[in-house]
Amino acid sequence: MRFLFIVAFLDSQLMAFAVEATVLMQSRLRGSKTSISDEDPPVGTQSSVEVDALPALRFSDDDESCTTEGLSPGVCALSSLARPMVTSRLRKATDCDENESRERLERALLAEIEAGLSGNHSAFDFDRLHTLEEELRPLYSTLPHEMPLADIKGGLGFTAARYLLHQYFVRRHSWYVRGLNPAGDGRKPPDHKEALRSRVAGHLLELIEQKVGLQGLNLKTLAVVVATLEHLLHGDERQRLKQSWLVHDLKPEDLTDAQGLQSVVEVFMAHFVYSSQKSDSGYVLTLQKGREEVSFISRIYDGWTQISQAIRREVQKIQGKDFNFNDAVQVADQVLENFRTVSGSMCRDMSAMLAQMPGGPVGRVPLHEMRKKDLFRETLEYLRAANALDESEPEPIVLVPNYMLGPSNCDGTTSFYDLCCPDLCAGHRSAFEGAISDAQSVEFLQDLALEEGAAAASLPKLRELLDAEVCECLCGLGLPASAMLR
Repeated sequence: MRFLFIVAFLDSQLMAFAVEATVLMQSRLRGSKTSISDEDPPVGTQSSVEVDALPALRFSDDDESCTTEGLSPGVCALSSLARPMVTSRLRKATDCDENESRERLERALLAEIEAGLSGNHSAFDFDRLHTLEEELRPLYSTLPHEMPLADIKGGLGFTAARYLLHQYFVRRHSWYVRGLNPAGDGRKPPDHKEALRSRVAGHLLELIEQKVGLQGLNLKTLAVVVATLEHLLHGDERQRLKQSWLVHDLKPEDLTDAQGLQSVVEVFMAHFVYSSQKSDSGYVLTLQKGREEVSFISRIYDGWTQISQAIRREVQKIQGKDFNFNDAVQVADQVLENFRTVSGSMCRDMSAMLAQMPGGPVGRVPLHEMRKKDLFRETLEYLRAANALDESEPEPIVLVPNYMLGPSNCDGTTSFYDLCCPDLCAGHRSAFEGAISDAQSVEFLQDLALEEGAAAASLPKLRELLDAEVCECLCGLGLPASAMLR
């Protein structure tokens, strides 16, 4: 049974409207500024810096130092790629060879995967992999598999595997991971090293596909890929926090006071929110730049007040007057979790606001109705590129589910993913996937799928299976209900 329901919320034109989406990313708070004045220019970004401008920039760039710091090969390679191109006043920018960077990353990723497949990875064990297999199984069962080879069952091909991984990270974390998103990434890396970092998920999947060949990726392998990617992304998150610690002129073993700890986490979080407006590695390069970003974000992003309060609250929970880097990790983890929760809550508030407009209950709001709300300022070009505009009728209609998933509603960015609104349709697709993976339900769903052009209202069986929110998802996408069963 082929089941591949992909929400078409972006397309290959993402690059053209990335800047507009960035300026509007604050719009989810609906009441914060959605434009940048001449008095608040964006903090500049550079792909290269002068050596003497980075006295605190320290990265692990060899296996020995990474082992000493307890970094896995993949996290080590990714953090070394985050180092900016170095320049001096006497010579042009120098950097390691592109092929050398790629080969080192490839070796590191293979080491991560081999450790995971053999059960020897330090970041996750068989119990974690078993849990992931059970989470992935329903969707895995519904996707097209490769042809069996002899007595070996066929796994998922590259396209289906990429879709499965994309759906997992969207549903679990609201992460739109670069290299996995079927709609494209929507950003142009400034150099080859950042290009390697930003495509690590796709590159990892390609390496695995080369190893397994025509038999495809089985459930166990996919669970290892998920666990490995989570480890790499969380590991890089910790390295970004470490860089914020270092630019405060703190060595890894140093201690700081409450004010210093709060500043470290504020710079880290400001860079996370602000980096939606740029395309570099997400590593803050200097303390001056970090503080400029804190000041800038505090002026244009109303949500910063909540972030700052959460940081102070978490710092106050830690006993003592002196704090180490592990305390910073603890605070940052809690603040990020709080930020994701608040971000999702703001998405639900905005969805509720849209639902109250004419056409909102079915996810199709006339454009002129949205324009009455000054908070919705996306241009026609943006809405078209996001596949969020139905112009088949005289009055353009905004497709709410696609609009909600657009980049103007993303609040945080790293090299590897954008943190965006949760996909509200994903839960309903999960229910379908569970039904489809149940052998007793397949025949029933196949019969429903035969009624290809029928509307939901004419399918009594489907009305029992779909609730109002599922209908909203389908109508908002401009699709017949039977399209969900193809």
